[in-house]
Amino acid sequence: MLNCVVIGAGPAGLACTKELVENGLEDVVCVDRAPALGGVFINTYDNLILTSSVYYSVFSDFWSGDIRHQDVANGGRHFWRKAEAVQYWTDYANHYNITDRLKFNSGVDQVTETEDGWEVTLETGEVLETERIAVATGTNRRPSYPEWAKELTDIPYSHVETYRNNEGFENKNVLMVGGGESGSDVAYEISKVAANSWVSLRTSAGWIVPRVRRGMATDVSTHRGVWGLPREYGERLGRQLRKHDRSTENPVNLEAEKLNRKVAAKNGIWGTYGTKSYALPTAVANHDCKVVTEIAEVHDGGRKLVTASGEVLTDVDAVVFSTGYHSSSDEFLPEKYHNIDPRSMFKHSIHPKFGDKIAWIGRARPNFGSQFPLMEMQSRLFAQVASGKMPLVDQKTMQTSIAEDLKANLDQFENNAERIRSLVDYYRYMDGTADVLGCKPPLTKYFFTNPKLWRHLVYGPTQATQYRLVGRGAKPTLAKEIIYQLPVSTFNPVVKAGLRGRLVQLLERPKTLLAR
Repeated sequence: MLNCVVIGAGPAGLACTKELVENGLEDVVCVDRAPALGGVFINTYDNLILTSSVYYSVFSDFWSGDIRHQDVANGGRHFWRKAEAVQYWTDYANHYNITDRLKFNSGVDQVTETEDGWEVTLETGEVLETERIAVATGTNRRPSYPEWAKELTDIPYSHVETYRNNEGFENKNVLMVGGGESGSDVAYEISKVAANSWVSLRTSAGWIVPRVRRGMATDVSTHRGVWGLPREYGERLGRQLRKHDRSTENPVNLEAEKLNRKVAAKNGIWGTYGTKSYALPTAVANHDCKVVTEIAEVHDGGRKLVTASGEVLTDVDAVVFSTGYHSSSDEFLPEKYHNIDPRSMFKHSIHPKFGDKIAWIGRARPNFGSQFPLMEMQSRLFAQVASGKMPLVDQKTMQTSIAEDLKANLDQFENNAERIRSLVDYYRYMDGTADVLGCKPPLTKYFFTNPKLWRHLVYGPTQATQYRLVGRGAKPTLAKEIIYQLPVSTFNPVVKAGLRGRLVQLLERPKTLLAR
Protein backbone atom coordinates (compact mmCIF):
# COMPACT_ATOMS: atom_id res chain seq x y z
CA MET A 1 0.00 0.00 0.00
CA LEU A 2 1.23 3.47 -0.89
CA ASN A 3 1.82 6.11 1.77
CA CYS A 4 0.14 8.81 -0.30
CA VAL A 5 -1.27 9.54 -3.75
CA VAL A 6 -0.96 13.19 -4.75
CA ILE A 7 -3.56 14.19 -7.35
CA GLY A 8 -2.27 16.91 -9.67
CA ALA A 9 1.25 17.59 -10.95
CA GLY A 10 1.15 21.38 -10.96
CA PRO A 11 3.33 23.38 -8.56
CA ALA A 12 1.14 22.42 -5.58
CA GLY A 13 1.38 18.71 -6.33
CA LEU A 14 5.11 18.87 -6.94
CA ALA A 15 5.76 20.69 -3.66
CA CYS A 16 3.59 18.21 -1.78
CA THR A 17 5.27 15.18 -3.36
CA LYS A 18 8.73 16.54 -2.62
CA GLU A 19 7.88 17.36 1.01
CA LEU A 20 6.34 13.93 1.64
CA VAL A 21 9.37 12.14 0.21
CA GLU A 22 11.86 14.42 1.96
CA ASN A 23 10.16 13.66 5.26
CA GLY A 24 10.59 9.91 4.86
CA LEU A 25 7.46 8.71 3.05
CA GLU A 26 9.00 6.66 0.26
CA ASP A 27 5.86 5.20 -1.30
CA VAL A 28 4.42 8.36 -2.83
CA VAL A 29 2.97 8.72 -6.33
CA CYS A 30 1.77 11.92 -8.03
CA VAL A 31 -0.79 11.43 -10.82
CA ASP A 32 -2.04 13.85 -13.46
CA ARG A 33 -4.29 13.67 -16.50
CA ALA A 34 -1.92 15.87 -18.51
CA PRO A 35 1.04 14.52 -20.49
CA ALA A 36 3.55 16.67 -18.55
CA LEU A 37 3.93 18.61 -15.30
CA GLY A 38 2.79 22.20 -14.90
CA GLY A 39 -0.92 22.01 -14.10
CA VAL A 40 -3.09 24.83 -15.43
CA PHE A 41 0.00 26.79 -16.44
CA ILE A 42 0.62 24.63 -19.50
CA ASN A 43 -2.82 25.46 -20.96
CA THR A 44 -3.00 29.22 -20.58
CA TYR A 45 -2.83 32.08 -23.07
CA ASP A 46 0.31 32.36 -25.18
CA ASN A 47 1.77 35.52 -23.64
CA LEU A 48 1.22 34.66 -19.99
CA ILE A 49 3.76 36.26 -17.66
CA LEU A 50 3.54 35.47 -13.96
CA THR A 51 2.47 38.38 -11.79
CA SER A 52 4.65 37.31 -8.86
CA SER A 53 8.33 37.93 -9.42
CA VAL A 54 10.93 35.17 -9.43
CA TYR A 55 11.82 36.16 -5.88
CA TYR A 56 8.34 35.08 -4.68
CA SER A 57 7.74 32.36 -7.25
CA VAL A 58 10.69 30.16 -6.27
CA PHE A 59 10.21 27.47 -3.67
CA SER A 60 11.95 28.04 -0.36
CA ASP A 61 14.82 25.60 -0.84
CA PHE A 62 15.52 25.61 -4.55
CA TRP A 63 17.28 28.67 -5.98
CA SER A 64 17.79 27.79 -9.62
CA GLY A 65 21.04 29.17 -10.98
CA ASP A 66 19.20 30.56 -13.98
CA ILE A 67 17.25 32.89 -11.71
CA ARG A 68 20.36 34.86 -10.88
CA HIS A 69 20.34 36.04 -14.48
CA GLN A 70 16.74 37.23 -14.26
CA ASP A 71 17.90 40.46 -12.65
CA VAL A 72 17.36 43.46 -14.88
CA ALA A 73 20.95 44.58 -14.24
CA ASN A 74 22.12 41.37 -15.90
CA GLY A 75 19.90 41.81 -18.94
CA GLY A 76 17.19 39.45 -17.72
CA ARG A 77 13.66 39.79 -16.43
CA HIS A 78 12.08 39.76 -12.99
CA PHE A 79 9.13 37.63 -14.12
CA TRP A 80 8.80 34.20 -15.73
CA ARG A 81 6.87 33.41 -18.85
CA LYS A 82 4.94 30.18 -18.55
CA ALA A 83 7.62 28.08 -20.28
CA GLU A 84 10.22 29.41 -17.83
CA ALA A 85 7.99 28.56 -14.86
CA VAL A 86 7.45 25.03 -16.15
CA GLN A 87 11.20 24.64 -16.69
CA TYR A 88 11.86 25.73 -13.09
CA TRP A 89 9.37 23.15 -11.76
CA THR A 90 10.97 20.53 -13.99
CA ASP A 91 14.40 21.39 -12.56
CA TYR A 92 12.93 21.29 -9.04
CA ALA A 93 11.47 17.81 -9.60
CA ASN A 94 14.80 16.59 -10.99
CA HIS A 95 16.82 18.17 -8.19
CA TYR A 96 14.75 16.47 -5.50
CA ASN A 97 14.53 13.16 -7.38
CA ILE A 98 10.75 13.00 -7.57
CA THR A 99 10.46 12.85 -11.38
CA ASP A 100 10.12 9.05 -11.34
CA ARG A 101 7.16 9.38 -8.97
CA LEU A 102 5.11 11.40 -11.47
CA LYS A 103 2.52 9.46 -13.51
CA PHE A 104 1.24 11.42 -16.50
CA ASN A 105 -1.70 10.60 -18.77
CA SER A 106 -3.20 9.19 -15.57
CA GLY A 107 -6.35 11.12 -14.75
CA VAL A 108 -8.34 10.08 -11.69
CA ASP A 109 -11.67 8.45 -12.49
CA GLN A 110 -12.82 7.67 -8.97
CA VAL A 111 -11.58 7.64 -5.38
CA THR A 112 -13.17 5.15 -2.98
CA GLU A 113 -12.75 5.22 0.78
CA THR A 114 -11.69 1.92 2.34
CA GLU A 115 -11.14 0.64 5.86
CA ASP A 116 -7.39 1.16 5.54
CA GLY A 117 -7.40 4.32 3.43
CA TRP A 118 -8.32 4.82 -0.22
CA GLU A 119 -8.52 3.17 -3.60
CA VAL A 120 -7.67 5.58 -6.42
CA THR A 121 -8.97 4.32 -9.76
CA LEU A 122 -7.25 5.93 -12.73
CA GLU A 123 -8.79 6.50 -16.14
CA THR A 124 -6.33 3.91 -17.44
CA GLY A 125 -8.03 1.30 -15.24
CA GLU A 126 -5.11 1.03 -12.82
CA VAL A 127 -6.08 1.01 -9.13
CA LEU A 128 -3.76 2.50 -6.50
CA GLU A 129 -4.22 1.59 -2.83
CA THR A 130 -3.01 4.29 -0.46
CA GLU A 131 -3.19 5.39 3.16
CA ARG A 132 -3.65 9.07 2.30
CA ILE A 133 -4.47 11.34 -0.60
CA ALA A 134 -3.51 14.94 -1.27
CA VAL A 135 -5.81 16.81 -3.64
CA ALA A 136 -3.69 19.34 -5.54
CA THR A 137 -5.98 19.97 -8.50
CA GLY A 138 -6.33 23.70 -7.87
CA THR A 139 -9.47 25.80 -8.21
CA ASN A 140 -9.41 26.59 -11.95
CA ARG A 141 -11.49 23.65 -13.11
CA ARG A 142 -15.04 24.84 -13.86
CA PRO A 143 -15.37 28.26 -15.54
CA SER A 144 -17.89 30.59 -13.95
CA TYR A 145 -20.26 32.76 -16.00
CA PRO A 146 -22.80 35.38 -14.94
CA GLU A 147 -26.45 34.48 -15.40
CA TRP A 148 -26.90 36.76 -18.39
CA ALA A 149 -24.35 34.80 -20.45
CA LYS A 150 -27.10 32.35 -21.45
CA GLU A 151 -28.88 35.22 -23.23
CA LEU A 152 -25.97 35.67 -25.67
CA THR A 153 -27.64 33.68 -28.45
CA ASP A 154 -26.58 35.71 -31.50
CA ILE A 155 -22.89 36.37 -30.77
CA PRO A 156 -19.99 34.11 -29.77
CA TYR A 157 -18.71 34.17 -26.24
CA SER A 158 -15.86 32.40 -24.49
CA HIS A 159 -14.01 32.14 -21.18
CA VAL A 160 -10.41 33.15 -20.55
CA GLU A 161 -9.76 29.45 -19.90
CA THR A 162 -9.80 28.86 -23.68
CA TYR A 163 -8.28 32.20 -24.74
CA ARG A 164 -4.86 31.92 -26.37
CA ASN A 165 -4.26 35.17 -28.29
CA ASN A 166 -6.07 38.06 -29.97
CA GLU A 167 -6.34 36.45 -33.39
CA GLY A 168 -9.94 36.61 -34.62
CA PHE A 169 -10.78 39.78 -32.69
CA GLU A 170 -9.35 42.18 -35.28
CA ASN A 171 -11.68 45.09 -36.05
CA LYS A 172 -14.42 43.61 -33.83
CA ASN A 173 -16.44 45.25 -31.07
CA VAL A 174 -15.51 43.17 -28.04
CA LEU A 175 -16.69 43.21 -24.43
CA MET A 176 -14.39 41.71 -21.79
CA VAL A 177 -16.01 40.91 -18.44
CA GLY A 178 -13.79 40.98 -15.35
CA GLY A 179 -10.61 42.88 -14.55
CA GLY A 180 -8.40 40.53 -12.54
CA GLU A 181 -4.89 39.68 -13.63
CA SER A 182 -5.87 37.38 -16.49
CA GLY A 183 -8.75 39.66 -17.47
CA SER A 184 -6.41 42.65 -17.59
CA ASP A 185 -3.96 40.83 -19.85
CA VAL A 186 -6.75 39.74 -22.20
CA ALA A 187 -8.21 43.25 -22.28
CA TYR A 188 -4.84 44.69 -23.20
CA GLU A 189 -4.22 42.20 -26.01
CA ILE A 190 -7.69 42.47 -27.55
CA SER A 191 -7.87 46.27 -27.24
CA LYS A 192 -4.78 46.53 -29.46
CA VAL A 193 -6.62 45.00 -32.44
CA ALA A 194 -10.33 45.56 -31.77
CA ALA A 195 -12.39 48.31 -33.38
CA ASN A 196 -14.00 49.02 -29.99
CA SER A 197 -13.33 47.36 -26.67
CA TRP A 198 -14.96 47.56 -23.26
CA VAL A 199 -14.21 46.01 -19.87
CA SER A 200 -17.18 45.44 -17.57
CA LEU A 201 -16.45 45.56 -13.84
CA ARG A 202 -18.94 44.61 -11.15
CA THR A 203 -17.16 46.79 -8.60
CA SER A 204 -13.41 47.14 -9.10
CA ALA A 205 -10.43 45.34 -10.60
CA GLY A 206 -8.87 44.77 -7.19
CA TRP A 207 -5.96 47.00 -6.20
CA ILE A 208 -3.85 47.56 -9.30
CA VAL A 209 -0.06 47.77 -9.04
CA PRO A 210 2.53 47.42 -11.82
CA ARG A 211 4.76 44.40 -12.07
CA VAL A 212 7.80 46.66 -12.14
CA ARG A 213 8.31 50.10 -10.62
CA ARG A 214 11.54 52.07 -11.04
CA GLY A 215 13.30 49.10 -12.59
CA MET A 216 12.58 46.70 -9.70
CA ALA A 217 9.86 44.11 -9.25
CA THR A 218 7.12 45.88 -7.30
CA ASP A 219 6.46 42.91 -5.04
CA VAL A 220 9.92 43.32 -3.50
CA SER A 221 8.08 46.02 -1.50
CA THR A 222 5.68 43.38 -0.19
CA HIS A 223 7.79 43.12 2.92
CA ARG A 224 7.41 43.25 6.66
CA GLY A 225 8.48 46.88 6.79
CA VAL A 226 5.10 47.83 5.30
CA TRP A 227 2.89 44.76 5.49
CA GLY A 228 3.60 44.45 9.21
CA LEU A 229 1.31 47.43 9.84
CA PRO A 230 -2.25 46.96 11.17
CA ARG A 231 -4.69 46.18 8.35
CA GLU A 232 -6.84 49.22 9.11
CA TYR A 233 -3.90 51.33 7.92
CA GLY A 234 -4.54 49.99 4.42
CA GLU A 235 -7.02 52.75 3.60
CA ARG A 236 -4.47 55.44 4.47
CA LEU A 237 -1.71 53.57 2.64
CA GLY A 238 -3.91 53.35 -0.43
CA ARG A 239 -4.58 57.09 -0.38
CA GLN A 240 -0.85 57.80 -0.27
CA LEU A 241 -0.16 55.46 -3.19
CA ARG A 242 -2.97 56.99 -5.25
CA LYS A 243 -1.58 60.44 -4.52
CA HIS A 244 1.81 59.33 -5.79
CA ASP A 245 0.28 57.98 -9.02
CA ARG A 246 -1.52 61.30 -9.58
CA SER A 247 1.68 63.24 -9.07
CA THR A 248 3.49 61.42 -11.88
CA GLU A 249 1.10 62.77 -14.55
CA ASN A 250 1.79 59.57 -16.47
CA PRO A 251 -1.40 58.62 -18.42
CA VAL A 252 -1.18 54.94 -17.42
CA ASN A 253 -0.59 55.80 -13.75
CA LEU A 254 -3.54 58.19 -13.85
CA GLU A 255 -5.82 55.49 -15.23
CA ALA A 256 -4.59 53.08 -12.55
CA GLU A 257 -5.36 55.69 -9.91
CA LYS A 258 -8.92 56.05 -11.27
CA LEU A 259 -9.45 52.32 -11.19
CA ASN A 260 -8.07 52.03 -7.64
CA ARG A 261 -10.53 54.71 -6.55
CA LYS A 262 -13.26 52.16 -7.27
CA VAL A 263 -12.04 50.00 -4.36
CA ALA A 264 -14.61 50.68 -1.65
CA ALA A 265 -13.19 48.36 1.02
CA LYS A 266 -12.78 49.95 4.45
CA ASN A 267 -9.20 48.63 4.58
CA GLY A 268 -8.32 50.03 1.18
CA ILE A 269 -5.43 48.22 -0.46
CA TRP A 270 -5.59 45.52 2.25
CA GLY A 271 -9.34 45.03 1.89
CA THR A 272 -9.20 43.47 -1.55
CA TYR A 273 -7.01 41.30 -3.75
CA GLY A 274 -4.03 42.64 -5.66
CA THR A 275 -4.02 42.89 -9.45
CA LYS A 276 -0.32 42.99 -10.12
CA SER A 277 -0.47 44.16 -13.72
CA TYR A 278 -0.81 47.50 -15.45
CA ALA A 279 -2.34 45.82 -18.52
CA LEU A 280 -5.83 47.25 -17.96
CA PRO A 281 -4.83 50.89 -17.33
CA THR A 282 -2.49 50.60 -20.32
CA ALA A 283 -5.37 49.36 -22.47
CA VAL A 284 -7.47 52.33 -21.34
CA ALA A 285 -4.74 54.96 -21.71
CA ASN A 286 -3.14 53.77 -24.93
CA HIS A 287 -5.74 51.72 -26.79
CA ASP A 288 -9.03 53.49 -26.08
CA CYS A 289 -10.50 50.63 -24.05
CA LYS A 290 -13.55 51.77 -22.06
CA VAL A 291 -14.35 50.66 -18.51
CA VAL A 292 -18.08 50.18 -17.88
CA THR A 293 -20.19 48.89 -15.03
CA GLU A 294 -21.74 45.42 -14.86
CA ILE A 295 -24.19 44.31 -17.55
CA ALA A 296 -27.83 44.67 -16.53
CA GLU A 297 -29.72 44.01 -19.79
CA VAL A 298 -29.12 41.89 -22.88
CA HIS A 299 -30.92 42.70 -26.14
CA ASP A 300 -30.83 41.28 -29.66
CA GLY A 301 -29.12 38.11 -28.52
CA GLY A 302 -26.18 40.11 -27.16
CA ARG A 303 -25.69 42.56 -30.00
CA LYS A 304 -26.91 45.30 -27.65
CA LEU A 305 -25.94 45.41 -23.98
CA VAL A 306 -27.00 47.88 -21.29
CA THR A 307 -24.95 48.40 -18.13
CA ALA A 308 -26.21 49.00 -14.61
CA SER A 309 -25.35 52.69 -14.96
CA GLY A 310 -27.30 53.01 -18.23
CA GLU A 311 -24.45 52.86 -20.75
CA VAL A 312 -25.49 51.24 -24.04
CA LEU A 313 -23.04 49.05 -25.98
CA THR A 314 -24.17 48.48 -29.57
CA ASP A 315 -23.08 46.19 -32.39
CA VAL A 316 -21.25 43.90 -29.98
CA ASP A 317 -19.47 41.13 -31.89
CA ALA A 318 -18.07 38.97 -29.09
CA VAL A 319 -17.79 38.65 -25.30
CA VAL A 320 -14.84 37.20 -23.39
CA PHE A 321 -15.45 36.30 -19.76
CA SER A 322 -12.67 36.55 -17.17
CA THR A 323 -15.07 35.78 -14.37
CA GLY A 324 -13.18 33.17 -12.45
CA TYR A 325 -14.09 29.61 -11.62
CA HIS A 326 -16.52 27.74 -9.43
CA SER A 327 -15.02 26.18 -6.34
CA SER A 328 -13.76 22.75 -7.26
CA SER A 329 -16.32 20.10 -6.37
CA ASP A 330 -13.80 17.23 -6.59
CA GLU A 331 -16.35 14.96 -8.29
CA PHE A 332 -13.95 12.02 -8.23
CA LEU A 333 -14.09 11.92 -4.40
CA PRO A 334 -16.88 10.33 -2.35
CA GLU A 335 -19.84 12.69 -2.02
CA LYS A 336 -19.14 13.81 1.55
CA TYR A 337 -15.85 15.29 0.32
CA HIS A 338 -17.49 17.35 -2.43
CA ASN A 339 -17.60 21.14 -2.26
CA ILE A 340 -15.58 21.45 0.93
CA ASP A 341 -15.37 25.15 1.81
CA PRO A 342 -11.70 26.16 2.15
CA ARG A 343 -12.69 28.38 5.07
CA SER A 344 -13.90 25.32 7.00
CA MET A 345 -10.43 23.74 6.90
CA PHE A 346 -7.41 24.20 9.13
CA LYS A 347 -5.09 26.50 7.18
CA HIS A 348 -7.31 25.89 4.13
CA SER A 349 -5.83 22.41 3.90
CA ILE A 350 -6.86 19.85 6.55
CA HIS A 351 -10.47 19.32 7.62
CA PRO A 352 -11.02 18.60 11.34
CA LYS A 353 -13.45 15.74 10.56
CA PHE A 354 -11.09 13.88 8.26
CA GLY A 355 -7.69 14.32 9.89
CA ASP A 356 -4.53 13.65 7.92
CA LYS A 357 -5.98 10.96 5.63
CA ILE A 358 -6.78 13.69 3.10
CA ALA A 359 -5.42 17.17 2.53
CA TRP A 360 -6.15 19.85 -0.02
CA ILE A 361 -3.10 21.69 -1.33
CA GLY A 362 -3.45 24.99 -3.20
CA ARG A 363 -6.87 26.13 -1.96
CA ALA A 364 -5.56 29.41 -0.52
CA ARG A 365 -5.22 32.55 -2.62
CA PRO A 366 -3.17 35.44 -1.19
CA ASN A 367 -4.28 39.04 -1.46
CA PHE A 368 -0.71 40.04 -2.38
CA GLY A 369 2.50 38.05 -2.34
CA SER A 370 2.28 34.76 -4.27
CA GLN A 371 0.30 31.54 -4.19
CA PHE A 372 3.39 29.32 -4.47
CA PRO A 373 4.69 29.94 -0.92
CA LEU A 374 1.22 29.13 0.43
CA MET A 375 1.15 25.83 -1.48
CA GLU A 376 4.55 24.94 -0.14
CA MET A 377 3.65 25.83 3.45
CA GLN A 378 0.54 23.64 3.25
CA SER A 379 2.70 20.83 1.85
CA ARG A 380 5.18 21.17 4.70
CA LEU A 381 2.39 21.03 7.28
CA PHE A 382 0.79 17.94 5.73
CA ALA A 383 4.14 16.17 5.30
CA GLN A 384 5.17 16.77 8.91
CA VAL A 385 1.91 15.27 10.15
CA ALA A 386 1.77 12.40 7.61
CA SER A 387 5.33 11.37 8.44
CA GLY A 388 4.65 11.32 12.17
CA LYS A 389 7.25 14.01 12.86
CA MET A 390 4.56 16.28 14.23
CA PRO A 391 1.21 15.38 15.80
CA LEU A 392 -1.91 16.68 14.13
CA VAL A 393 -3.36 19.63 16.03
CA ASP A 394 -6.34 18.45 18.12
CA GLN A 395 -9.85 19.14 16.83
CA LYS A 396 -10.69 21.81 19.40
CA THR A 397 -7.53 23.79 18.60
CA MET A 398 -8.17 23.40 14.88
CA GLN A 399 -11.75 24.63 15.23
CA THR A 400 -10.59 27.62 17.26
CA SER A 401 -7.96 28.47 14.65
CA ILE A 402 -10.47 28.07 11.80
CA ALA A 403 -12.95 30.39 13.55
CA GLU A 404 -10.26 33.00 14.24
CA ASP A 405 -9.01 32.91 10.63
CA LEU A 406 -12.57 33.12 9.31
CA LYS A 407 -13.36 36.17 11.43
CA ALA A 408 -10.10 37.90 10.56
CA ASN A 409 -10.57 37.35 6.83
CA LEU A 410 -14.22 38.44 6.87
CA ASP A 411 -13.31 41.56 8.86
CA GLN A 412 -10.45 42.41 6.53
CA PHE A 413 -11.89 41.56 3.11
CA GLU A 414 -15.63 41.95 3.79
CA ASN A 415 -17.66 40.89 0.73
CA ASN A 416 -14.51 39.81 -1.12
CA ALA A 417 -13.97 37.12 1.53
CA GLU A 418 -17.58 35.94 1.16
CA ARG A 419 -17.29 35.77 -2.63
CA ILE A 420 -13.73 34.41 -2.95
CA ARG A 421 -13.61 31.61 -0.41
CA SER A 422 -9.90 30.97 -0.96
CA LEU A 423 -8.82 34.59 -0.34
CA VAL A 424 -6.44 35.00 2.63
CA ASP A 425 -4.08 37.63 3.96
CA TYR A 426 -0.63 36.50 2.81
CA TYR A 427 1.23 37.53 5.96
CA ARG A 428 -1.33 36.26 8.43
CA TYR A 429 -1.50 32.95 6.59
CA MET A 430 2.26 32.42 6.27
CA ASP A 431 3.10 33.50 9.81
CA GLY A 432 0.11 31.63 11.25
CA THR A 433 1.09 28.36 9.58
CA ALA A 434 4.72 28.98 10.55
CA ASP A 435 3.62 29.26 14.19
CA VAL A 436 2.17 25.75 13.91
CA LEU A 437 5.40 24.43 12.39
CA GLY A 438 7.62 26.46 14.71
CA CYS A 439 9.43 28.00 11.74
CA LYS A 440 8.58 31.69 12.04
CA PRO A 441 11.81 33.72 11.83
CA PRO A 442 12.90 35.22 15.18
CA LEU A 443 13.15 38.83 14.03
CA THR A 444 13.92 40.35 17.42
CA LYS A 445 16.82 37.96 17.91
CA TYR A 446 18.26 38.74 14.46
CA PHE A 447 17.91 42.49 15.04
CA PHE A 448 20.53 42.21 17.79
CA THR A 449 22.62 39.26 16.58
CA ASN A 450 22.56 39.55 12.78
CA PRO A 451 21.45 43.00 11.58
CA LYS A 452 22.26 42.17 7.95
CA LEU A 453 19.92 39.19 7.99
CA TRP A 454 17.28 41.23 9.84
CA ARG A 455 17.40 43.90 7.11
CA HIS A 456 16.87 41.29 4.39
CA LEU A 457 13.99 39.72 6.33
CA VAL A 458 12.20 43.00 7.04
CA TYR A 459 12.91 44.99 3.86
CA GLY A 460 13.42 42.16 1.38
CA PRO A 461 10.54 40.18 -0.14
CA THR A 462 8.82 38.02 2.45
CA GLN A 463 8.95 34.87 0.38
CA ALA A 464 9.06 31.27 1.51
CA THR A 465 12.78 31.01 2.34
CA GLN A 466 12.30 33.12 5.48
CA TYR A 467 10.56 30.06 6.94
CA ARG A 468 13.57 27.76 6.47
CA LEU A 469 15.80 29.44 9.03
CA VAL A 470 14.46 27.70 12.15
CA GLY A 471 11.95 25.07 13.22
CA ARG A 472 10.65 21.97 11.47
CA GLY A 473 12.11 21.61 8.01
CA ALA A 474 14.82 24.20 8.67
CA LYS A 475 17.75 24.48 6.27
CA PRO A 476 19.51 27.51 7.75
CA THR A 477 22.69 27.46 5.66
CA LEU A 478 20.81 27.18 2.36
CA ALA A 479 18.19 29.67 3.53
CA LYS A 480 20.76 32.36 4.31
CA GLU A 481 22.51 31.76 0.99
CA ILE A 482 19.22 32.36 -0.86
CA ILE A 483 18.02 35.27 1.29
CA TYR A 484 21.26 37.19 0.81
CA GLN A 485 20.79 36.97 -2.97
CA LEU A 486 17.35 38.57 -2.79
CA PRO A 487 17.06 42.32 -3.40
CA VAL A 488 16.24 44.73 -0.59
CA SER A 489 13.60 47.36 -1.25
CA THR A 490 14.74 50.82 -2.25
CA PHE A 491 13.50 53.94 -0.46
CA ASN A 492 10.42 54.05 -2.68
CA PRO A 493 6.88 55.45 -2.13
CA VAL A 494 5.70 52.20 -0.53
CA VAL A 495 8.57 52.18 1.99
CA LYS A 496 7.97 55.86 2.75
CA ALA A 497 4.28 55.17 3.32
CA GLY A 498 5.22 52.31 5.66
CA LEU A 499 7.50 54.53 7.69
CA ARG A 500 4.73 57.10 7.99
CA GLY A 501 2.51 54.30 9.23
CA ARG A 502 5.05 53.36 11.89
CA LEU A 503 5.18 56.99 13.02
CA VAL A 504 1.38 57.09 13.19
CA GLN A 505 1.43 53.97 15.35
CA LEU A 506 3.90 55.52 17.76
CA LEU A 507 1.92 58.76 17.98
CA GLU A 508 -1.43 57.03 18.45
CA ARG A 509 -0.26 54.44 20.98
CA PRO A 510 -0.42 56.87 23.96
CA LYS A 511 -4.03 57.64 22.98
CA THR A 512 -4.81 53.94 23.04
CA LEU A 513 -3.22 53.54 26.46
CA LEU A 514 -5.13 56.52 27.82
CA ALA A 515 -8.38 55.16 26.43
CA ARG A 516 -7.84 51.98 28.42
